Amino acid sequence: KSIMDARSSEIKKLRNVAGNIFELPSKYFTDISYDRASVPEIQKLLGVTSATNPTYTTFPLVLFPNLIEDKSLKTVFGNWALLAQILKAALRGVTSLHQGSSHGGGAHTNSQKWDIRQVTPGSIAWAAVITIFFLSPDTEFSGSGVGKKSNINYKELFYNYKRVLVMKWKSKHIEEIVAKINNYVFGAARTSTIDTNHEDHTDAINRAMAALDVDTDD
Repeated sequence: KSIMDARSSEIKKLRNVAGNIFELPSKYFTDISYDRASVPEIQKLLGVTSATNPTYTTFPLVLFPNLIEDKSLKTVFGNWALLAQILKAALRGVTSLHQGSSHGGGAHTNSQKWDIRQVTPGSIAWAAVITIFFLSPDTEFSGSGVGKKSNINYKELFYNYKRVLVMKWKSKHIEEIVAKINNYVFGAARTSTIDTNHEDHTDAINRAMAALDVDTDD
């Protein structure tokens, strides 16, 4: 079990707090059919400049600090607080966002069920994909991993993000981000000792895309 196994019910819970995380009206996210493509603030986060012919980049502005793109990718994932909130809500429960770093989430949190004590390249990549999915006009993950409305290839995004994180895991920039996320999510400043070559199952993204199909009746 891992964070990649999150079910659609977990995604629904995250949608309920997405407004707080993005500091935007909750209705944009709780209503999966809301016309997010018409919301200027959301399009800015995605780096979309044309409402009539939107193009989505692999590394949208929402992943950079202060929404300032760095084409060299030296500051990518620098918007760590947003990713940390998504991970904390997913791992410790949505109520943990309103509680101290070292407490909250109840007795049987996902972090305990999945035995997660620190973030990994895969979990940060997952949070980044969920971020973009929530901002996108898509209502579900298709079996192919490509958004039906946006044509965003979420499967490819996950692999691209994870690849960058694995390659840069020991860089000062990523180490600082990981330390901050770990501290926010788990309440302890720790250095990640993850073996980046073996921390995820090879079929994790396939299971994730199947598990994150939010086109359900519940």
